[in-house]
Amino acid sequence: MACSTSVTLLVHVHDLPVWSVPPAQVDRIRRALPDVDVVDVRDDEACRAAIGEADVAVATRMTAGTLALATRLRWVHTTAVGVGGLPVAALAARGVTVSNSRAVHAEVIAEHAIALLLALRRQFPTAAGRQATRDWAQHELSGVVVPRLSATHVLILGLGAIGARVASHAAALGMTVTGIRRDLGRPAPPGVTRVEPLTALPDLLPQADAVIVALPHTAETGMVLGVKELALLKPSAVLVNVARGSLVDEEALAQALIDGRLAGAGLDVFTREPLAATSPLWSAPRTLLTPHTSAFDGDYWTPAIDFFLENMARFRQGQPLQNVIDPRRGY
Repeated sequence: MACSTSVTLLVHVHDLPVWSVPPAQVDRIRRALPDVDVVDVRDDEACRAAIGEADVAVATRMTAGTLALATRLRWVHTTAVGVGGLPVAALAARGVTVSNSRAVHAEVIAEHAIALLLALRRQFPTAAGRQATRDWAQHELSGVVVPRLSATHVLILGLGAIGARVASHAAALGMTVTGIRRDLGRPAPPGVTRVEPLTALPDLLPQADAVIVALPHTAETGMVLGVKELALLKPSAVLVNVARGSLVDEEALAQALIDGRLAGAGLDVFTREPLAATSPLWSAPRTLLTPHTSAFDGDYWTPAIDFFLENMARFRQGQPLQNVIDPRRGY
């Protein structure tokens, strides 16, 4: 994939309020690549006007119409993990490589998942609610059964970079970890005592004290936890989702929480964002909602741009790129 010395790079990552690459980071790219023409666009119209000259694009979304204008494009890199905003199949048909930023923020996302899990098990949502009304809820909370971590079975859906790190943390805290993933031929990540395919989910859900969702969204995983699957969980189980909102039936989840059929839920991602003010999840009991912030630790963009620059060096040297998307799998 070696390229000529004359390269045009289009940067189109501008999804307000937070998913917008700061101009200072674009300047970093320019300083790191002084012989590359770096074009920073901030809206779709400017993207369409500039895409025809681009050899490489850093973008989180692209329409089929924009792609039709991209006659020179050879590689698209997204600063996100999900590639749902990109026409991956159409790009592949054109011979354009797509890569993502998986693993770049895995450490902080995994820590967020563990924080949600521990907070749910220790009834922090209830305690925070009682604090707001100045209600001393000692008697109420003292009667809640909370299994010790050493007696807790965690089921992790997805053992990629995030899921594997969650597993390591959970095991270090004394929990027993079962993981679900597509490729069963690979060794289990550290801390995982058992790896099963997605088809085993109906058998595994009733055994779980906690379920952490870390799967990519694909045709196979969409709404993986629907009404039937949620009904299989113990009433004492908790659910954490740091992957994609489209993997969980939000209406069914809210109803299970309201009916007391689930001990708690910690959600950082939602089917539609921002979450609608009318969503029952806002007021569902024993629920912690964070506004898709699990990847933020005060400096989201520096590691994301660092990773792109590493991949750009590979691209220019004709070396294999990291995190290349398989268009058949969608991740």
